Amino acid sequence: MFIRQLGISIVTTPSAPSVTDGDADVARRVVLFLGQRHLVLPKNLSVSAQRGVVTLRGSASTFHHRQLLVSAVQRVAGVVQIVDELQVTPTLVVKPRSYSPPHTLLSAASVLAVIIAVLLAGCGGSGPPRIPTHSAKGAVTYQGQPIAGAFLALHPKSGSLENAPTPTAVVQPDGTFTLTTYDAGDGVPAGEYVVTLQWRKVTKSGGEFLPGPNLLPARYSRPETSDITVRIAAGQNELPPISLRR
Repeated sequence: MFIRQLGISIVTTPSAPSVTDGDADVARRVVLFLGQRHLVLPKNLSVSAQRGVVTLRGSASTFHHRQLLVSAVQRVAGVVQIVDELQVTPTLVVKPRSYSPPHTLLSAASVLAVIIAVLLAGCGGSGPPRIPTHSAKGAVTYQGQPIAGAFLALHPKSGSLENAPTPTAVVQPDGTFTLTTYDAGDGVPAGEYVVTLQWRKVTKSGGEFLPGPNLLPARYSRPETSDITVRIAAGQNELPPISLRR
C-alpha cells in the first residue's frame, strides 16, 4: 500500500508479519524530516522501513543530490540502516553559447530561480508546525537485563498527535533511552502515554537486513494490551524505570 505525504510515497505492507506500526512510523518520520529540511526531492521518491532498515527508491538529479538525501536520512531517529536504491538521473543540461549578452544571462538566472522555487513548493515547504516537546529519558529491562536495540514507542491515551510523529526511542546497551519526536533526543509533547516495546534482532541474509522475531511478550507490542504508562510534563522528565516481565 502507498501513502502519499509531502509528495513522497510511504510504502507499507500491513499484512506482512515483519512490518509493524513502528516501521510505518519510522518511514513517516523520514518523510517529515526531509520535508522540514527544505531539500529538493524527486517526485517519485518512495520510503519504506522494516525494523529501522529504511529503503530509499527514486531518481536523484546528481550523485551529490543522492548523498544529501542519504545523509539526511541517517540523522533520523529510529533509522538503524539505509538501503540506498536511488538512481542518478541527470537533468537536461543546456550547453552555454560562445557568447551571451548580459540580459540573456539575467533571464537564465531568473528562470533557474523560478524552477528551484517550484521544486521547493512541490516538496511540501517547511511541513506542518511542530508541537512543543519536553526532554524525556528513562531505562528499561526485561527479566532484570537491559534489552539493547529494543524499539520503544509512546501512544497518547487521548488519541493521536495531529501532524506529529509518534514519539520513539531505541534502547542503548546499558538499557537507557532518550525519546524523540522530531529531531534526535528532542523529547515528547506533554501528556499521558501508553508505552509499547518490541525487541527484534536484525539479521543479514543475502545482502538484505531482515527483522527477526519479537523477543518480548506480545502484550507489550500493542497499546491496547500494554500496561505501561508514562506522563510527560513540561520541562525535563526522568521517567521511572520500566521493568518488563514474562
